[in-house]
Amino acid sequence: MRSTVIRIAAIAALATLIVMVPSVVLAFDETTSTLPPSMDEANCGGCHDPWPGSVFDDPKAGVHGGYTITTSKCGECHSVHQAPASSVMLLPGATTKATCMTCHDGTAGGGVYGAIAARGRSVGSSHSVEAINVVPGGDENSGGSLPVAFGGPGGTLTCTSCHSPHGADVVNAYAGERQRSATWGIIGVTTSSKLLKRSPGNSTTPTAEYGSDWCLGCHKGRSSGLSAAHNHPADSKATTATPFTYTNVAKLNGDALTGVTVLGTLAGSNRGYLMPWPRTAQQTGHAPICQQCHEDSRMVGSLSADGTQGDAAPYTITTPDGWTDGDNPRFQNFPHETQNYRMLVEATSTAYYDDLCLNCHPVVSLP
Repeated sequence: MRSTVIRIAAIAALATLIVMVPSVVLAFDETTSTLPPSMDEANCGGCHDPWPGSVFDDPKAGVHGGYTITTSKCGECHSVHQAPASSVMLLPGATTKATCMTCHDGTAGGGVYGAIAARGRSVGSSHSVEAINVVPGGDENSGGSLPVAFGGPGGTLTCTSCHSPHGADVVNAYAGERQRSATWGIIGVTTSSKLLKRSPGNSTTPTAEYGSDWCLGCHKGRSSGLSAAHNHPADSKATTATPFTYTNVAKLNGDALTGVTVLGTLAGSNRGYLMPWPRTAQQTGHAPICQQCHEDSRMVGSLSADGTQGDAAPYTITTPDGWTDGDNPRFQNFPHETQNYRMLVEATSTAYYDDLCLNCHPVVSLP
């Protein structure tokens, strides 16, 4: 009898292992979320299961899109009759940020905000949600800062200034670097829009691809196509008809010392942050995009002494949410918050040095 019970228990355990495939909830903190009923990552797949053949096989949307006559997503955020008295739009929070944080709460270091501080590190720069309404480089007439009326309290920047909560009119899907799961650890790269609006902030010019033009939706005064302000060249529609984007840039063809470049995504390596001199055929006629200088803090490598080749630092992510000090990049939270000054890839928390510039401008190339 005892052996029969053991065999039955073993079979049940095996069945459990078979059905418990990992689910992906990007930017979701499984330990501090407050949206009832209480959820743990084992059943988060109800909305975020990326595995083919599942009922919900779109990890990019969850409750943020894909509404049909047979889905039951609206009620996860909106309470038709018993929403809190202080809420807006029948949502659980008094503000947009408060509503988003009922699921995407990073106070324990598992979301896009909070992970750096939770690991005992300092945040060097961030997009401060519901705290600021001044855009650095927002004035296209002077290149200076510009007050902007966003949708947060008092006109401050809020989550929906950049993200579309219903997945409406978003940029084309692209591969990102955030690969996390508190239960299952590091998982494969997923391709999604990240719910980024085509017209972020106060932009009136939609952009379909994530790249410089998306950033310029708010930071208009940082464009290198302006006559009123002189900025470092950045590939955008203001400078070329076919600008590079996050999905399509010229990058080194390997981590080892090489002067050969190929076209591909900036995500998943540090090869796109070095630009050999003279420029390669793929780089000719193009400037870097914003994200080749501004991204998650990392060591990118260096150019050879003569500048003709690049030696990219290995890209390594072994644990989620920055638990491993040696990972490169350690955190994958850009553009929410980074360790470095002005969200530069290589800098301290308070300043940057020539090391950043020498990634693309070797000494031998200087006049």
